[in-house]
Amino acid sequence: MALINSVRSWFHTHYKLYFLCECSHEPHEMHVAPHEGYSIKTPQEFIVRYAPYLRTTIKIAQLLLSLGGLVIPQLGSASTAIKHVLPSKFDNDQYYEDMKNQLKMIDSLINRYDNQHKHPDTSVTGQQKSIAAPLQGADLRELESYLERVDNKRSLGNLYRTVTVDGHVRWVCLQHYDEISFNNEMRKYISDFEAMGGKFDLKTKAAVVIQVNITGKNVKMMCEALTKGFNIVELMLQDSSISEDDLKTLLDVIINRSAIRCLRMTNVGVRNFLGMVKYTSAYMVIEFNNQLLKVRLSDVNQDANIPILTQLLQQNKIYKKLDFSASDYLWYEGNFRRCLEENKILTGLTVEHLNNIDIINSIFHLKTNTLNQLKLIGSLCIPSTLSHFCEMLKNNKILHDIDLMDLADFEDETFVINLLRILRDHKSIKSLSLHIQGIRPSGQIESHLIKSLQSDHFMRRLYEDKTQLQLLYDSGSLIQLKFYEQERSNMMLNETSEQPHRVVPTIPDNARWAQNGVTVAGGHGEGSTNNKLCSPYFLCVVDDDQIGIIADTWNHRIIQWKFGKRNGQVIAGGNGNGNRLDQLHCPTDILIDKETNSFIICDRNNRRVVR
Repeated sequence: MALINSVRSWFHTHYKLYFLCECSHEPHEMHVAPHEGYSIKTPQEFIVRYAPYLRTTIKIAQLLLSLGGLVIPQLGSASTAIKHVLPSKFDNDQYYEDMKNQLKMIDSLINRYDNQHKHPDTSVTGQQKSIAAPLQGADLRELESYLERVDNKRSLGNLYRTVTVDGHVRWVCLQHYDEISFNNEMRKYISDFEAMGGKFDLKTKAAVVIQVNITGKNVKMMCEALTKGFNIVELMLQDSSISEDDLKTLLDVIINRSAIRCLRMTNVGVRNFLGMVKYTSAYMVIEFNNQLLKVRLSDVNQDANIPILTQLLQQNKIYKKLDFSASDYLWYEGNFRRCLEENKILTGLTVEHLNNIDIINSIFHLKTNTLNQLKLIGSLCIPSTLSHFCEMLKNNKILHDIDLMDLADFEDETFVINLLRILRDHKSIKSLSLHIQGIRPSGQIESHLIKSLQSDHFMRRLYEDKTQLQLLYDSGSLIQLKFYEQERSNMMLNETSEQPHRVVPTIPDNARWAQNGVTVAGGHGEGSTNNKLCSPYFLCVVDDDQIGIIADTWNHRIIQWKFGKRNGQVIAGGNGNGNRLDQLHCPTDILIDKETNSFIICDRNNRRVVR
């Protein structure tokens, strides 16, 4: 593209040659390459020789100019270096008008010289071929002879040669060259991944390997791809096998140097150095989120859980918090403690189903204990664990933050009172989140709680709904405390900038409760028949018909029960635990969508929500 600075005579005009970056097959998406341009020694001969090429380039330049500017609209997508090599006059509206007129003049000049110097024996086909053929090799070297100064690197205009998927040659700037090279490299990795038997979804970025004996060569390819930017969001290995050393290598890259957010392994055999299966991971889900490593393993084949967890913690170098289920390590408590001691950077634990004294001991008796945060979910449900937890807490000198804010609310009076006493004198614990229930007017829990709220500052979040707490809040005594009035199952536990909600009791002050309750569903012992329940976890009441929708968790079903009737009716699941669409695995919550006349179910152990 020739840019002309207006002078008295075009015969004495200084011509400079700029190149366009062919970053797109759409002309309006091209831009001038980031280069100061080349002075043309013999403009007349140059225009005669390269008129066909210049005509194409001028048309593109005119198109770019008509869209609002020849270069400026492209600065956002091109290299920032362009800004430093273009004349400042590009920012001037008048300059664009001058540019438009000059481009028209050059176009006319090209047409005149092209017509004057056409050879009569040149066929139309030959002319068209001349116009379409890109400059390469000798043609490029000939082009250099017309220019006053050529880069030593012999990369005209800072452009680089690329070949598209369909075989066409394009010359692009460094930024687009890197992008094209990166995309080509990613396509190669996808091709290699599929060649080993995997499948990759470009839309969801999910990768699946099913029924493949994963080799060291496969692992090397996957690790190279992941460390060079192959963006896999979720990787699933199923019904496959991998050697112990290769699994170690793969986990190291996945955990510390990849963009993978979730790793799933189902029925994956781990081979020893002889090629024999040493153990099989029946089920494993690992989620990577900020600094949190969330691990869920099979509660059936637990002998494989310890080596898997050991591998994970040995390779982990960046995640400071571990989220796990204590039920995955029953009968392996000693090995579990040694696993935790493998990692020296863990500072926080989130533990689900911590109802085992030995695992409580494992957590509190770590030799290299760097833990300062402990969050329990669905834990301390067995009375014997309550006092033991308090005793362990009393002797701990490292923990800073205790979170007991979940569905497993505490109504054990002795536990709550003991917990508050311990924390009042504790040297390291600065924060407590607590979910309690069963406060009675003038009861021991209430008096200790009020005393603690007035005198101590460790309690940060509390879930309860009694009048005495409301009065304290209204008086301004609980500035540091957040109250929640919504259902606990719908609570967001993250700190927010919102003001705490005031709790308004709906029970009349003169209400009196019957001494004995009435069984409205179940009550015939534990079982899976329609007149029994097994660990009912959640109840949703349809008020109009006095019907309860119950998450019968350990029966892996949702059952509808008209209160007072002997039998209920299964409305979802009930076909054993599994991940088919007609199965559930430990459902915990239900929502009724009246608009679509359907249920939305939290299918806990399948890690999904189904309608």
